[in-house]
Amino acid sequence: MLTPMFKNTTDIQALREEGYGSASFDIRERVLDYYTPEHGTLHSSKKVIFRDDTGTELGVHGLDYHAVPPKKMIDTTRAIIERSNLDTTGIEETIRTSHDGARTFVQYRLPAHSYMTPDGDTASLGLLAVSSFDGTWPFMISAAAVQAACTNLQVFVGGEVAVFKSKHTKNLDIHIGSRVIVKALDVFENQRELWSKWTKQSMTDFMAFDGIVEALDIKSAKKIIADSYATSPTEVMEAMPRRNPDLEYIYSKWLSVYKQRLGENRWAFYNAMTDWSTHAPQRKSKTHSMASVQSSRQAKVASHFTRWQAA
Repeated sequence: MLTPMFKNTTDIQALREEGYGSASFDIRERVLDYYTPEHGTLHSSKKVIFRDDTGTELGVHGLDYHAVPPKKMIDTTRAIIERSNLDTTGIEETIRTSHDGARTFVQYRLPAHSYMTPDGDTASLGLLAVSSFDGTWPFMISAAAVQAACTNLQVFVGGEVAVFKSKHTKNLDIHIGSRVIVKALDVFENQRELWSKWTKQSMTDFMAFDGIVEALDIKSAKKIIADSYATSPTEVMEAMPRRNPDLEYIYSKWLSVYKQRLGENRWAFYNAMTDWSTHAPQRKSKTHSMASVQSSRQAKVASHFTRWQAA
């Protein structure tokens, strides 16, 4: 009987046997040509990356760009986790794609690394691996936390959230990745301390509303507040030229759920924001999957709270 080379091999092998989900396609590349009457057909300095099953264009890049196929990206992520010192007992993997396959998202939940949140819930370490052909991201693994009771993905803020990042090259360094990914545990511990501090920082309804406006960069609401046209969140929303469903969703969650459950503090406001980034409905789109929408929202939440911490 063969002995597994790494302590996590058995857990990761189980993931490998599940395949690649929506990322189960290969890619091809072709140099772009152009035609001129004087010189005929010429080769461009760009090449197109496309799916070999549907022919869908995924991105256009310079000739020195090395595309990392989604399946290789997933294999690399699995290998990094397999070789790391993380405890992968019970690991869960969710694979999603967006923009016809131009973006790939792989989310991991590691229940063996679980901690108590300030409100008594349990949060497990989460890892999100992303890669894209449309220039949105390099290959990157970031850390977050999956909160059990409300299933919010608690976005980490401040510090080094991207625990591993690599440009699109032929050889993604698995060995470096497996060494540095362990710092996700330190990031998680720092976030727990931050969350505890937030429970002691009080917030009024208007402070929460203003925070939402800033995070979403709603210019019409900012102007109304700055010009003192309104003195309450309700008056601001009534004075806005059009409704903003995201603003209404988050503020409603603050009022009816998180303020009631967790108190009038920054921890409750943070939970209202991560509820939106995780669960709020998306507007209809032919190319933007929920994974892409969530990633964009999570970036806004992380950016807002990072600025807030620095202020």
